[in-house]
Amino acid sequence: MKRIIIIFMVVFSLMLSCSNNNENSSESLENTEGRIVYVGIDAAFPPFGYLENGNIAGFDYDIMSEIAKLTGIKVEFNQMQFAGLLPALQTKKIDAIIAGMTVTEERKQFVNFSKTYYVSSQVILAHRYDNSIKNFDNLDGKNVGVVMATTGDTIMRENKRVNVRKFYTGAEAVLSLKEKRIDAIVFDREPCKNFAKYNSEIKLIESDAIQENYAIAVRKEGASLLESINKGISIIMTNGTYE
Repeated sequence: MKRIIIIFMVVFSLMLSCSNNNENSSESLENTEGRIVYVGIDAAFPPFGYLENGNIAGFDYDIMSEIAKLTGIKVEFNQMQFAGLLPALQTKKIDAIIAGMTVTEERKQFVNFSKTYYVSSQVILAHRYDNSIKNFDNLDGKNVGVVMATTGDTIMRENKRVNVRKFYTGAEAVLSLKEKRIDAIVFDREPCKNFAKYNSEIKLIESDAIQENYAIAVRKEGASLLESINKGISIIMTNGTYE
């Protein structure tokens, strides 16, 4: 009997030790100030993310850098294709995502989103002299390019009357459009404005634009990190930095 009690006490002690170690690990993850926070960013998404002389730059980069400065977070950016960002967050390769990511009910099942930092919309890019496309209804029967895992991808997949062609980046889709291998692209407004500005062969169509909110994504257990990010967003929205 005495031996059984001793064995029980040893097992209980080991369980308690493991529990404490897990709690400490969780607490260290939650303590964001001073530790490195790895942030996934899409550097093929101008003007929100792009490479300038080999360095990551853009609106998303500036927003996250300012949040880090205001809240004491040490940020290290990881450049990734958009489709790989959520898997990287789930597998803890990164701690947060800032990449013009739209808040959707589907994504909210797996991540927590910060406050909105930008309001955008889905628009259409088409050939400059193609007058058959004036709105989203005119895309029926067309070959439409989308960037994988984006809002445009989701919207077009739901339209069974459209022939969807998927690309890793917006630039790849634009090249295909210019070469007339697709008829149109559905993508985020600001990048599309950029593409239309620098490519005379294509035009931007904003008719019936679909509104969406951009926010920063963190894992479900990242409450402290989310609190710091929201604090930073609130400050830059009110002190003139955002403008």
